[in-house]
Amino acid sequence: MTPARPENAGRAGLLAALGAFLMWGLMPLFFHAFPDGVKPFEITLHRIFWTLVILLFALWFSGALGQALALFKRPKVIATLAASTVLIAINWFVYAWAAMNNHLAEASLGYFINPLVNVAFGVVFLRERLNAWRWIAVGLAGLGVLNQIILVGQLPWIALTLAFSFGGYGVLRKTVDAEAGEGLFIETLLILPFILGAIIWLESHGTGHLLHGTTWTKILLLSAGLTITLPLTLFNYAARRIPLSTLGIIQYIAPSSTFTMAIMFGEHIGAAGILTFALIWAGLAVYSFDLWRKRAR
Repeated sequence: MTPARPENAGRAGLLAALGAFLMWGLMPLFFHAFPDGVKPFEITLHRIFWTLVILLFALWFSGALGQALALFKRPKVIATLAASTVLIAINWFVYAWAAMNNHLAEASLGYFINPLVNVAFGVVFLRERLNAWRWIAVGLAGLGVLNQIILVGQLPWIALTLAFSFGGYGVLRKTVDAEAGEGLFIETLLILPFILGAIIWLESHGTGHLLHGTTWTKILLLSAGLTITLPLTLFNYAARRIPLSTLGIIQYIAPSSTFTMAIMFGEHIGAAGILTFALIWAGLAVYSFDLWRKRAR
């Protein structure tokens, strides 16, 4: 089979990144579909567990399950995936809590900051280089983030946790020698004892909703794995095929969508919030111009 040309791989990675961040941007709609009484902790447990189930069957049917399990023979890969598991689990739990407790604006701030963290990590750890146009794009986005921090007026712990946990996750997954689906399967497998134990504990005490919830709640919980599997597989695919700095700029799609969700759900967004949007999208415009300029050349 003829290997994919580099430009085709880059284009596929770009499309995968766009799909991932669009899905993440609309994620608050999933959390708000649950009835009152279902906690973010339980939803996140089921998101992780059913992700593992989906990946188990997908790898088995594709014949890649043995290849995924063979990663356990490579201690360095498993150690890296264990670290990425911790980071992404923190990210999942904090985001779910923010989405269900009227903190979407601060959650969006975290993902506004995250691309800058990606750019910084890419330059510092992966020795990626930015040209002048991309520095201008990052600078405009940085002004938007600074404006948003001033708008919040306090230490945004949710935003900082989301930004640095996902930024670190992106670096680890870009450097680890494991394909997207296989790596995600190992990550969910590593955390399975905790997840399964917590679900059993909730159900045995009558506070879980998989056995004790409404039909609609059960459907949402059973489908929760798709909310991780689809966007994160696309993200991991993209992270191995396009520069981390490019991934960081595209990622503004998700926080912009989440910011819009915050407005839809009644969180107060003033004039400063509109200015944040303007600066962020100005940075995206400059970055897009640089991509067009290179392609034309």
